[in-house]
Amino acid sequence: MDFEQSNLNTRIVLREYLPRGVISESYFSVDKSQAVPDADSLASEQILVSVGALSMDPHLRLFITASDPDKPPSPSGPHSLHPLGEAMSSIGVGTVVASKSKKFKVGDRVRATATPWQQFAVFHDHLVEKLPGDETVALEDYIGVLGMPAFTAYLGVVTLGQAKAGETLLVSAASGAVGQMVVQLAKARGLTVVGVAGSDQKTAYVSKIGADAVLNYKTCGDFEQAIRSVAPQGIDIYFDSVGGEFLDAALLNLNARARVILCGSMTTFGADKSTVKGVKNLDSLIMKEVVMRGLFYQPHVGTQAEADFIEEASQLVKQGAIHFKTDVREGLESAPQALADLYSGNNFGKLIIRL
Repeated sequence: MDFEQSNLNTRIVLREYLPRGVISESYFSVDKSQAVPDADSLASEQILVSVGALSMDPHLRLFITASDPDKPPSPSGPHSLHPLGEAMSSIGVGTVVASKSKKFKVGDRVRATATPWQQFAVFHDHLVEKLPGDETVALEDYIGVLGMPAFTAYLGVVTLGQAKAGETLLVSAASGAVGQMVVQLAKARGLTVVGVAGSDQKTAYVSKIGADAVLNYKTCGDFEQAIRSVAPQGIDIYFDSVGGEFLDAALLNLNARARVILCGSMTTFGADKSTVKGVKNLDSLIMKEVVMRGLFYQPHVGTQAEADFIEEASQLVKQGAIHFKTDVREGLESAPQALADLYSGNNFGKLIIRL
């Protein structure tokens, strides 16, 4: 949108917290009551950004789901809830349209981890990072193939997973934003890769990008036996994004000194934990000396691992050696439905809102 011709700053606000197990666009509303910030009103070290694209990610559910529908949600804790009546936020990219910062000039492309779901946003300059000015790289790629999902995959395969040629890696949600990069980064390092997805279309895509075997978890039957049938040699790395029963089954197929990377828990996010089937097979990890650890990308931002990832991923992209499927929805007002689709599985690839 042209900054000079803009008047109202459309935004998507969180109207009320979602009950456990519910994801619906009805808990959000479109607000057009605020004017676009005046460039002259910027304080020192602030910039005004025209938001170009927003990332829809599984972890957002942590900030919008009430822990107990019968009690007021706690404003603090491991995951502070997003304030009601405020614009929702997620990782986003955009272009600087006004600046009172020495670090940024008009035209710079930037990325922020907490970008409001609105057309224009004001940031203090320490809250954003400057992106390369290479116009041959699409702005939205910095929340896709060069963004958080791909970096998360790199951390799980390389930094934490310590993948070695000849090993076997199992990855759930293999057609998703993170999973598709896990498949390709592991194959590039000489691993045998088994992917898991939830439709024939998705399993075909996972095969196309290099997986040696693919399971459709909706039709494969008993999870433990299905994994063993395609990986009788056992699993050395399990990259998990779903949790629940599939995680439990994967634990029974691990080799000695295997690594389990816990990246997400799509089957239990926001669920009533009293109804969730617990993991029963942890005792199988003891004699095998298996390492299980969580993975969250944020503590690794700005580290050497991120620099190594950007160098490798950029080269692979330029060589055309990486496939990265995106599900791009047009327009800010499509964001609530897109988020609902993410949790119901009605998306294919990395979900991005293009403004």
